[in-house]
Amino acid sequence: MKKNPGIHIATAMLPAAIGLASVVGMPSSAPKTAAHAVGAAKQFSIPISNLSNWAGTVIVSINGVKIEGHSPVHAQNADCEMHLGAHTPVFNGAPNGLVLEPMNACVQPFPGQTSQSNTDWTSFGDALVNAAGTVTASGVPRIWPEHLVGGGASNPDHAVELHPLTALTDSNGKNFDFSANVVAGGFSGGLSQATAEKIVQQLAVSVTRNSGSVDISFTAGTIGNFTVLNITIERDSIASDGTGSFSMDGEVSSVPVRIVTAKGSPINDEVQRFKSGPNDKITMDALVLFSLSPQALLDAATKSHGDSVAVEHPIQLILYGTPDDQ
Repeated sequence: MKKNPGIHIATAMLPAAIGLASVVGMPSSAPKTAAHAVGAAKQFSIPISNLSNWAGTVIVSINGVKIEGHSPVHAQNADCEMHLGAHTPVFNGAPNGLVLEPMNACVQPFPGQTSQSNTDWTSFGDALVNAAGTVTASGVPRIWPEHLVGGGASNPDHAVELHPLTALTDSNGKNFDFSANVVAGGFSGGLSQATAEKIVQQLAVSVTRNSGSVDISFTAGTIGNFTVLNITIERDSIASDGTGSFSMDGEVSSVPVRIVTAKGSPINDEVQRFKSGPNDKITMDALVLFSLSPQALLDAATKSHGDSVAVEHPIQLILYGTPDDQ
């Protein structure tokens, strides 16, 4: 793997405490997965009520979620997650599936356990699928048309995920906290930096407000998910969402992007320290997950009166941390 040059603030190095590489995460030996080429624009819709709720906070909680299937724990050479496929009447987009994705399941113990076991994770999934009731799921709403046509109960047709899934309350009221699993570790993502930068530079998104929904048209030469990018964060833009997570303005290859971190994750704690630091800019090589910004989509939708409106700065990067220097 390419050596990680580390994190830089202006021309000065961050203190040693910044090194998230020591946090357990996905292995550096994981091979890169192929990106998916796309041609014509991808079309999907999200209710404007959902966008309005999601725009003001990083982590959202969705009630009435029925878990219908789960994947195995994905191997170290994939994304190291377990996927939970679901639907809820609270979300009626097109498509209307949801996928919940706790991170690092293949290397982290299930909450409350002391060692990792795939069986602990899959037994949890089985219990959710077999439960008569529904769950409340919390996480970062990731809007990205990677699986508009899904496959199986664990991967329904969807454009929205809670990714990462940060918490879940089951039908018996038991709470599970996955936020500490939101780390990069040694995982370097499935896209090369050059390909990922092309997505940032070439992505075009437009929206049309259609009664209570926002119809979204998404065009990119390539579509992917995790990648390591060199990002720059504007310190003065770092803002709490009021619940402990952070959003901020940044750049990738001179293209403006929105960046968010999730409460409870180590990188969120680091961003809080950045916010009170003396330097104007923070630059790092970081593992990120591509998403569309709910705020940018909402802003464009408010300008639409049945006509198509281009979305300015549509990309939101969900920040996981800095990969291991291996």
